[in-house]
Amino acid sequence: MSITNNKYTKWIIGALVLLNLILLSVLFFLKPRHGGGDRPNPNDFLKKELNLSDDQIVKFKELRKAHFKKSKEELKAIRTLKNEMLDAVSAESPDTIMANVIADQIGIKEANREKLLVQHYLKLQAECTPEQRQKLERVFKKAMSRNKFRKGRRGKKKKEAE
Repeated sequence: MSITNNKYTKWIIGALVLLNLILLSVLFFLKPRHGGGDRPNPNDFLKKELNLSDDQIVKFKELRKAHFKKSKEELKAIRTLKNEMLDAVSAESPDTIMANVIADQIGIKEANREKLLVQHYLKLQAECTPEQRQKLERVFKKAMSRNKFRKGRRGKKKKEAE
């Protein structure tokens, strides 16, 4: 009797195919969406790095939430302006004057985001002890240099780190 004619072999192969499909589905739907789960919580990171008190932790969370809300609004406006700019230059007869005006508006919005970051830093700094301020400065400098590096090279950073 041939192994291919054996009805148990067909059932086993069918079951294995089904199990593989289920496993692949589970892996696909449960995979992390944003860079994996190895990214530390910023609040936990600052708590550890700065040795924050419980009151400081609460205040830092509030300040961070307010900062990101304002920053997100600016970023949304920037995206809208970039789409308008692309529309202006993608038209059959590109409107370069309008595109340049919009580019200036984008620059203003980007500057506003940087000002928001300065304000956020100053608010965090006001909640810190002198020793914590020095540590906060180091943490911010490190974060800002990483963020500038990531802007244009999101995928390449991981490869270079390896």
